[in-house]
Amino acid sequence: MSTTNVRIEQVCFDPGIAPIAPDSVYKIKLASGVMMPAAAFGTFHSDWAQAYMKDATVEAIRLGWRHLDTARAYENEDVVGEAIREAIKKGTIASANDLFITGKLWNGHMSPKDVAPALDATLKALGVEKLDLYLNHWPWPNVHTPGCAGAHRNPDAVPYIHEAFLETWSEIVKLKKAGKIVDIGTSNHTEATMRLLLRDVRADERPVANQMEMHPLFQQTDLRRYFESERIVCTGYMALGSPKRPGRDTFKEHRADIMDPVIQTIAREAGVAPALVGLNWATQRENRSGGFVAMATRSDWLRDNLRAATGPILTAEQMVRISGDGTSEHPGIDANNRLIWGQVFLWPEADGDWRVLWNDSQVFETRANYVKFKAAWEAYHKAQRSLTWVH
Repeated sequence: MSTTNVRIEQVCFDPGIAPIAPDSVYKIKLASGVMMPAAAFGTFHSDWAQAYMKDATVEAIRLGWRHLDTARAYENEDVVGEAIREAIKKGTIASANDLFITGKLWNGHMSPKDVAPALDATLKALGVEKLDLYLNHWPWPNVHTPGCAGAHRNPDAVPYIHEAFLETWSEIVKLKKAGKIVDIGTSNHTEATMRLLLRDVRADERPVANQMEMHPLFQQTDLRRYFESERIVCTGYMALGSPKRPGRDTFKEHRADIMDPVIQTIAREAGVAPALVGLNWATQRENRSGGFVAMATRSDWLRDNLRAATGPILTAEQMVRISGDGTSEHPGIDANNRLIWGQVFLWPEADGDWRVLWNDSQVFETRANYVKFKAAWEAYHKAQRSLTWVH
C-alpha cells in the first residue's frame, strides 16, 4: 500500500486477511469502571457507503473490532443489527454481549416524552437489550432534513438552553437506572455546556464520555484536558478526516490530515500508511487516555485501522512532531482545521456564523434568558434595517 497517496475508498472484503485478536486492542477505563475498546468502528455513512454498511460491519467484527459506534441519525441501526446477527450466525461472536455498542440520542428526540421511545427503537433495531454507552448526540434539539445541503436552515433552531437540556438528560438518566444503558455520555459538548451539566447532576448522573471531532490538524487539546480533568473520556470522530463526508461538510478551507507533509514523512519513516499514523497518534496521545472512531469498506484498511490501537507504532519523537510540546522548536501541526462546522444547526441569532456553535458565546441557563436575548437581537436588527432604509 502506498504511504504517500490519499487512500481512495473502495469496497473489497477479503476473507483471507487474518483478524486481530480483540484482547490485543487497547481499552480505556471509564469512570464507572467499565473497560471500553479504544477503537470504535464507525457506522456513519455518506450515501455511497450505505449499501455496504452491513457487510462492512460483519467484516469489521470478523477482523477483531468489538466496539461499534452507532446513532439514530445515521439511519442504519437496523442494518447494523442485521450485521450483529450475521456475525453471531457465523460464529465470530457468541452474542451481542461480546460487543461494546455506543448509540446516540438524536436531536429530534430530545423532548422528554421522546427520549425513552427513541432508545427503545434503537434497541429494537440493533436487536440488543441494552447499550454500553448512550450519548446525547448534540447539545440542542436542532434538526435538519436528511441529506440536506449546507445552506439548509431550520427556523425553529435554538442555542443551548440548559434548563431544557437538563430535562432531556433526566430522561437519559432514568433509562440508565432502568438497566437499558450501562453508561451515559455526551457528544459535541463544549466546556461551558459541560460545566453547567456537571454543576447540576449527582455523581451517578455524570457523563463518563464525550465524543468530539479530533484529528492531527484539529487536536482540541485544551478542551480534551478539561473533560479528562473531570474523568470524562474523550473519543474522536473524523479521526481520518472522512474524505467522503457529505458535501455540506466540505469547504475549500479544509485540509486533509493524511496529506500533511509531517504525517507523510512519518508514514515513510514508520513504513506504514498515513492513516495508520493518524490513528496511532490518536491512540497514544495524552497518555493513551482516549479513543477514536474510524470506518472503512476494505478488509486491509479495516485491519490496519484496528492495528493502530494495539500498541505503539510511532516513536515519542514522532508524536511530538504531530502534537508539539509547547515550544517554538516543536509547534506540532494542529491547524484548528475543524471539518464539521455544523452550520445546518444554526439558529437565527447566530447571524450565520458557524463558530457560534462552538465558542460558547450563546449559551443560556433558562428559556427566559434566551427569550430576553432573542427580543434584544430582534430589536437591534429591526433598528439596523430601519437605518438602512433611511439611508
